[in-house]
Amino acid sequence: MVMRSVEELVRAEAAGQRLKYVYFWGHEPRRDGRIGGSCLSQWWPAEFTVDGLTFPTAEHFMMHRKALLFGDEETAARILRARHPNEAKTLGREVRGYDEEVWAANRFDIVVAGNLAKFGQHALPGRFLIGTGDRVLVEASPLDRIWGIGLTADDGRATSPTTWQGANLLGFALMAVREELVGTNLIGGWEKPRITIVEYDAAWPVRFREERSRIRKALGAKALRVDHVGSTAVPGLAAKAIVDIQVSVDDVEDDAGYLPQLEAAGYHLRVRQPDHRMVRTEQLDVHVHLCTAGGRWERDHLLFGDWLRATPADRHAYEKLKRELATREWFDMNQYAEAKGDLIDEILGRAREWADRTGWTVDRPRE
Repeated sequence: MVMRSVEELVRAEAAGQRLKYVYFWGHEPRRDGRIGGSCLSQWWPAEFTVDGLTFPTAEHFMMHRKALLFGDEETAARILRARHPNEAKTLGREVRGYDEEVWAANRFDIVVAGNLAKFGQHALPGRFLIGTGDRVLVEASPLDRIWGIGLTADDGRATSPTTWQGANLLGFALMAVREELVGTNLIGGWEKPRITIVEYDAAWPVRFREERSRIRKALGAKALRVDHVGSTAVPGLAAKAIVDIQVSVDDVEDDAGYLPQLEAAGYHLRVRQPDHRMVRTEQLDVHVHLCTAGGRWERDHLLFGDWLRATPADRHAYEKLKRELATREWFDMNQYAEAKGDLIDEILGRAREWADRTGWTVDRPRE
């Protein structure tokens, strides 16, 4: 159960519970384009839509809903037009009819609603949030004693909720969002994995061919492509003994067009994310990833495998990281996958340059 207050954290710590923290503050995206803790900020630039209205940031949503809460539609309209979250925040302070008690009773739920939309409509930030697992999210802002803890992350007092100087409402709101996303994205919730990396097994491509036949029988022409992806598709690469298969369909968001057939064939839905679904076998030894044909998900996974097969140095670096990560304890398999993200992005950068240079396409011959 997600904790909702500093007092609950203090009680948990006093009871001997080991708490782990993720500190964040600041909203600027990383220069390399990778997703980091700054995506947790209310000011993070991530446009999303709610009830037909588009919000540039979660701060815009929060201030817009604040204005509507007090019936100030004129200010609400101005907030929608604000070019920067700081401008939206300033307008929020000008809301007519404001009542502190009413706002205090509603603000938390408003922030949760806005961030559910933000993270639900942006796959990579959503994966980052889910990947924080059961850790306590802490806005380490020395300037905010309501939404943050009133301390920087490097302040010694930030290590324990007993010495925080603020209520950390944003951290608690994001943990509520994370719990909701886990229920939506990870069907069945968290699963504590035991990750074992084994040497490459020639039986893996055989298993792929068996499952490919099963998938094609279930989906027929709806399966536009069925490809062996992931580490078990790379000869010589050590991996978890789980065969990953990618199925390209016309529109992955149209679940009704393919999920019933796959479930009838014995697969079970595990992951539902924007641009991606994953079903798996009862034995958990085959993961079938569904994506939209021609999309980036399809391209990147095929390119990654082709590049690793052709590039021993990156193949060895990837294996080394997987073996190291396998020695750690993980809250969920998706958390383990997220930990590989930086190296995967780095390798994909080289692979994309190679693809542009050589004219690589998804249709190049492979099994």
